[in-house]
Amino acid sequence: MAGIKQLWTVFLKGWGLALAFSLALGAAAALAGQPTEDIKRLMEEVLSILHNPGLKTPAQKQQRLEMIEKLAASRFDYREMAKLSLDPTWDTLTKAQQDEFVHLFTELLKVSYAGRIDEIANARVEYQPEKLDGDKAEVYAVILRPNDKIPVDFLLHQTPKGWMIYDLVIEKVSLARNFQQQFGCAIQGASYNYLVRCLRDKLQEEKGN
Repeated sequence: MAGIKQLWTVFLKGWGLALAFSLALGAAAALAGQPTEDIKRLMEEVLSILHNPGLKTPAQKQQRLEMIEKLAASRFDYREMAKLSLDPTWDTLTKAQQDEFVHLFTELLKVSYAGRIDEIANARVEYQPEKLDGDKAEVYAVILRPNDKIPVDFLLHQTPKGWMIYDLVIEKVSLARNFQQQFGCAIQGASYNYLVRCLRDKLQEEKGN
C-alpha cells in the first residue's frame, strides 16, 4: 500500500496541476484543425469558467469542477490511459473488472486535480511545434507560474470523437508508464485484488480530506 500511496502523493503535488491543464481539452468533439489549436481554443473555455465572476466563491468550487469535468469528459480518454497503466494485466481481466478499474482510476484522477484546478487561472501556457504521425499527435507545452515552469507533452490519438489525450509526459516522465510500473509492482508483490483494494482505500482517504 505504501508504494501506491507514495505515487499518488507525488501526483497530487505536481502532476495534478498538469492534469488540470490537460482537462481544458473538454467541450464537444474537436473541430477540424491541428491538435494544438484545439487545445488552445478549448482551454479558453475552462479559463472562462474559472474567471466567471458568478462562480468565484469557495462555495461554488464544486460547481466549477462539475462544469470543467463535463468539458473534459469528451476530450480525455480515461479508459485508454487506464488500459496503458495496467498493461499487461489489463488483457487478463474480465470486462466487469476492466470497467471497475477504469472507474477507480478516473475517480482518483479527478480527486488529484480537484484541489489544484483554481491554480491554472493565474498561470500561462507556452506551446511549441507539435508532432503529427498518422492518427497520433504530440503537443508540447510549458506551464508557467511565478518562479516555476512545468514542461508537459500531451499525447493524443484520433478517434471518432476527435483528438483525445491518452497520456501525459511531465518533465520527461510518462504518467501511464509511471503508473504501469507502480501497479505492476503491487500486482507482482501481492495480487490484482490487492491493487484494487489499495486504490479504493486511497480514493476514500482523498475524498475524506
